[in-house]
Amino acid sequence: MPINYTFATVDLDNDGVEDVVDACPNLQEDYEGTIDGCPSNFVPWYDEDYDGIEDHIDQCPNLKENYNRFQDADGCPDTVPGTGEGGLPDSDGDGFVDTVDLCPTQPETFNGILDRDGCPDSFGSGDRDQDGVLDYVDECPLSAETYNKFQDRDGCPDTVDDSSFVDTDNDGIQDKIDLCPTEPEVYNGYLDLDGCPDISLDSEFTDTDGDGIADPFDICPNDPENFNRFADYDGCPDSIPSFVGTLNDADGDRIMDVDDACPLEPERYNSFQDEDGCPDIPPYSSDNDSDLDGIPNSVDQCPTVKETYNKFQDEDGCPDYVADNKSTADSDGDGIIDYMDLCPTQPETFNGFLDRDGCPDSFGSGDRDRDGILDYVDECPTAKETYNRYQDEDGCPDTVS
Repeated sequence: MPINYTFATVDLDNDGVEDVVDACPNLQEDYEGTIDGCPSNFVPWYDEDYDGIEDHIDQCPNLKENYNRFQDADGCPDTVPGTGEGGLPDSDGDGFVDTVDLCPTQPETFNGILDRDGCPDSFGSGDRDQDGVLDYVDECPLSAETYNKFQDRDGCPDTVDDSSFVDTDNDGIQDKIDLCPTEPEVYNGYLDLDGCPDISLDSEFTDTDGDGIADPFDICPNDPENFNRFADYDGCPDSIPSFVGTLNDADGDRIMDVDDACPLEPERYNSFQDEDGCPDIPPYSSDNDSDLDGIPNSVDQCPTVKETYNKFQDEDGCPDYVADNKSTADSDGDGIIDYMDLCPTQPETFNGFLDRDGCPDSFGSGDRDRDGILDYVDECPTAKETYNRYQDEDGCPDTVS
């Protein structure tokens, strides 16, 4: 008598797609588009180290989990407490054997700060000289930065030669590169390198919260922007997501710079244009966005016609092209309104060099000697800077005696 076998199928999310072929076994298929087991608006998380733990919850996204039944959900390679490789002692069970662990009784926190020393740490604790520059980027971790507006980000003490550093308005920007040498920069996170005080007090535009973004363009007109280099043009206070950038992904949102429309601002994964690499405009709701372009009707100048997103006036909500000149005053027709245009009667050239200042420029003011110092501030534009911590900002080769 033949024996009949019945094979059971597994479908944990009960969406009708068997787990063996279900790309989202924990999310139900909504049958709107490709039938792969995932809802149509699903944006997959990346798993860079292919250990089965998605990067957004993987504490070691570049190192594979070794699955030894000890902390298998953290995504980090490790050893069972008490033993390390080859049976060597690992008292704190952080995966570093005691002989190489600088803190053998305190487990490593794996937070991206000195993760190979075996010691617990935090983003506030790695600053031994207490100068505000964390050790992992501090070129002089045991000597405090002097903060004299000269190379203040390298973490090293230094001095400035007053004879070679002329700064009439005393804003820390040399006159030779200061667009407003007699008016000090206000340092509010908006065009802080141009040397100008930004928005003028006699502007015809109302700015209720005083953050330099006029109310017609400010999504949060009563709450000032905190200018932390994350979505600084929406006018809303916010906090920086815990993204860590890489060489090819500067904002660390797992969208490579070549495909990222906002390479310096991480994507805000909210199921709206999650593939473009931009943080969108918070809060986004289709209920108050008639044309579904991601710009709420309250600030959308064209609420029934979609924004074209061509990196030209993308915040106004209107379809456009670079030659547009709308109702807002823009005397030179370069798309940068007059009150934000440093050269309101001379159109911006849009060549990838200071394209937001509204002034014409050319690649001739680039970096001919490729030393990282642009020609317009490079005192030796055809001879490379030596970078020996002595006058590294003048662009000239030199030696320290």
